[in-house]
Amino acid sequence: MDALILKSKMGFSLRPLDSRRLNNKASDIDFFDDSGNINSRVLYYRLFGSVAFVKQSYSRGDAHERIEERLKSSVYGPDVELLFHMNMSKHAFTPDPVEENHIGQELIYKVSEGIMIHLLDQSYVLLYPSSMSEEEIKNLLFIIEGDVVERERKKLHKFSMITNQYGFDLEYFEIKHYEIDLLRQYNDDFLVADKKINDFLNEPKSSGIVLLHGLYGSGKTTYIRHLINSTEKNFIYVPLNMVGSLNEPEFLPFISQYRDSVLIIEDCENLIQSRKNNGASGSLVNLLNMGDGLLGDALRLKIICTFNADLKEIDEALLRKGRLIVRYFFDKLSAAKSVALQWAIDRKPIVEESMTLADIYNADENDLVGDAYKKRIGFKKN
Repeated sequence: MDALILKSKMGFSLRPLDSRRLNNKASDIDFFDDSGNINSRVLYYRLFGSVAFVKQSYSRGDAHERIEERLKSSVYGPDVELLFHMNMSKHAFTPDPVEENHIGQELIYKVSEGIMIHLLDQSYVLLYPSSMSEEEIKNLLFIIEGDVVERERKKLHKFSMITNQYGFDLEYFEIKHYEIDLLRQYNDDFLVADKKINDFLNEPKSSGIVLLHGLYGSGKTTYIRHLINSTEKNFIYVPLNMVGSLNEPEFLPFISQYRDSVLIIEDCENLIQSRKNNGASGSLVNLLNMGDGLLGDALRLKIICTFNADLKEIDEALLRKGRLIVRYFFDKLSAAKSVALQWAIDRKPIVEESMTLADIYNADENDLVGDAYKKRIGFKKN
């Protein structure tokens, strides 16, 4: 075999796995399986002539970039070789089980003589000799896993956004913690809606759609931020430019990796408008199916849609019982609640009328045009 390596990102020495290095007692054993995937245990035997001891996990591996950084800065750094590197497109429904599980990258490192690391997404296999000490094994596992406890802690209340550069993926963000007082900042009838929404989000293996609509600045996004911080759910944001992707063939296999998550689609008037005048929308059909029926049972997604359109413009299928969990209209605070909230936050002057949250919390005048509209356009005669 001439070579079994691709390009390294790290500057590790890269030497081909030629036939001379593989010439030992097991030279007649192929380390590729029937699907073309490498069996790292057989490769280990081909390289070192002995059976490896193995530590393996399907979910505790850190991001490959961080593993590479720790390897490079460790005592093994000068000896590390990247033996195999394959990037895979994230398409499903192929005969290859790696592709079917949407794995994006596979790496195999020879860390030093008798030590190999095989990485596949969050899965890893550490192969080492029987003589290795427990302390060295522990150090190698830290290189691969990092701080698992801290990583899992950060996953609580996690918020991500769907991207599509080289296939669908998630980019994670920290959400600022924002305390809200439902009694003070929302009208009284919202408490019933809030309870239903929380019960729905915390109900295991359930799917459905929550519709939150109303005036601009009435607290829809503020409430969603509150849900992200107050529930232990995985929230996935669908940007407006990605809404059309709900109908792409690759989307459903991608989103199926994140069952029991909450999809957030803001300002989605164009997605949920009635099909009576605009014809069938494939993205809307997928949204309806994800919120109910067989696809809903399979994906178990909770979907929160916000919009500002008139309810009569919404496709009637969204309002069907069993699919629609909650619909709530965010209006101005009642005059009494508006005044009480202004007093509570020491807003001056107090305006004794119904107001939106945005108007109450942003009392300063930001439109600084001044007398611009009064000025003449053109030249002034003397």
